[in-house]
Parts: sequence; structure tokens; C-alpha cells
Amino acid sequence: MTKVNIVQGENRRKVIRELIDSLGQPFIDKIKDAKIILIKPDLVHHELQLASVHVDTLRGILDVIRTYSTAPVVIGDAAHFGTKAGFRNFGYERLLEHYPGVSLVDLQDEPYVEQVFTSPEGQHTIMRRPKLALEAEVTISVSNLKTHKDYGAALSVTNWAEGTMIVPPRITVQGRVWSRSPWLSANGQKSMHQMLAWLYTQKPCDVAVIDGVLAMEGEGPVQGAPVAMGVVLAGFDPVAVDSVAATLIGLDPHGLGYLEMIAQAGKGVNEMSKIDVPPLQITELTRSFQLPVTTREHLLDWQT
Repeated sequence: MTKVNIVQGENRRKVIRELIDSLGQPFIDKIKDAKIILIKPDLVHHELQLASVHVDTLRGILDVIRTYSTAPVVIGDAAHFGTKAGFRNFGYERLLEHYPGVSLVDLQDEPYVEQVFTSPEGQHTIMRRPKLALEAEVTISVSNLKTHKDYGAALSVTNWAEGTMIVPPRITVQGRVWSRSPWLSANGQKSMHQMLAWLYTQKPCDVAVIDGVLAMEGEGPVQGAPVAMGVVLAGFDPVAVDSVAATLIGLDPHGLGYLEMIAQAGKGVNEMSKIDVPPLQITELTRSFQLPVTTREHLLDWQT
């Protein structure tokens, strides 16, 4: 069975460190052999901490990595509202003072390759992906536990798939943004999930980490409300990790189109009966999150 590790607690750095330690020798072997490790945090909004990965989450991960490996570590994102502002506002820059061999990278500035997505209807969409995301020996997707107005839940798979798309900036009423919506949602809900699934299957990430110490419900992934869950999750199958996370907030993993499509492609497990997690713990932790209005109305539109 596919293993998903769960740790409970309120001290974010401590529980994340314990969580990564619980991945054991397979994780140690991965990072020891790596020439470069890419950590991809979800920095959805450069000013709203609840929407973005906390710096202490990264400290917990780096504490373990630096215990066993001196490999270069790149922390990189291509954030919607600007990566560099997120690094600065959330204290990521201070990580460089305490962890040798760590760098911060805006993936929007990186060399890229072009990939062509062809829809079942024969439409072609050119997508740019940073070479760093495609070539790093170890890739770690780090996300928060939260709802999403379009996807249902914004977790490690969407963070990795959408967040490693290189797009040109646009000027909006909110200022300059790097929005993927013109590509992902141009042809409706089903196409959006197909694109997310395709992006992920082209290059799955190696490890998923989800921080649910303080989760988000309601109008996620930006304007939602905090929920104190006190739980963190990790595993080597991001689809399985996301499936457990979705279950914890009251969503059926089979109802999340992109997860179902990835699982059907054989790139992950989204069947809870095939995932090794303590049933009693899942029962105790699960609650029904308030969903965004658009999600509640259109959650299964991808099936039509």
C-alpha cells in the first residue's frame, strides 16, 4: 500500500521536522544522492500569509535536509502575485543566513522548455516549463491545506503542476500578475483538469508536504478563512498525499478531476482503501470545510 505520513501538533517547525524525519531512509537516500534539490513552495499571495507557505515550514524541511545532505537546495516558485515579493515579505531571505548552500529563485526568470498539450478535441496549447523543475534530481512540493474556487482543493499536485508554468505578466486591477487562468480555464472545467493532470504526469514531483497547522476554508486559495487543524502530511506519492488531505476537509478524492485523471494515468493513487493511513486518526481529524460558492456549484463539471 502507498504510505502517507501524518503528524499532529501546533509548533510548525517542530512537526514538519518530525514529519520529514518520518519519511526515513528512502528520503535520506534521495537527498544524499542529489546534485540539486528543488523545493517548490506555494506562494499564492505575496501579502497574505494564510494563503502562502510559512517560512517555518521550510525551516523544518531544511533542518532535516542539512542533517543528512550538503546538496545545493533551490527554493523556487513562479507565484501569481510575484515570487520575489513573497520571498521578501514572508522572511524567506533570512533562510540564506542560516542554511548554507540554499538559494532563492523566481522560476519565471529561469530558462524554460516548451511542451505542447493536445486536448482530446485536438486543440494545441504551448506551455513553458522551467528547466530547473524538469531536471532537478529531487523535487519537493510544499503546499498549505486549503480549498480552491476552481479545483476544489489547492494541494501539492496543483502547486507543482500550475506553479511550474512560465507565463507572461498581465496588468490587472490588482497590479501585475502571472496568471495561468487564460491557459488553464479557457476551454472550461474539464479542459482545466485535463491540463493540470497532463502537466503533472509530464514530470511528477518526488515528495509532497502539506501544512495544515492552520488550514483555509471558504473562498480559497486566497480569500478563505483560517481553520486550526494542527496536522501536517507527507509522502512519496503526491496524489495519495493530496487524496488524504482532501478527505480530511470533507472532499472525495475521486471528485477532484485532476487527481482522478492522474490516478487513471497510473501516476498516483487516489483510492483511500489503497493508502496506508491510520483509519481512526483520519476519522478523528476529518471535518467538513466550507467550500467556495463556485466549487460547490461546479465541483463535478469536469465529468461532462
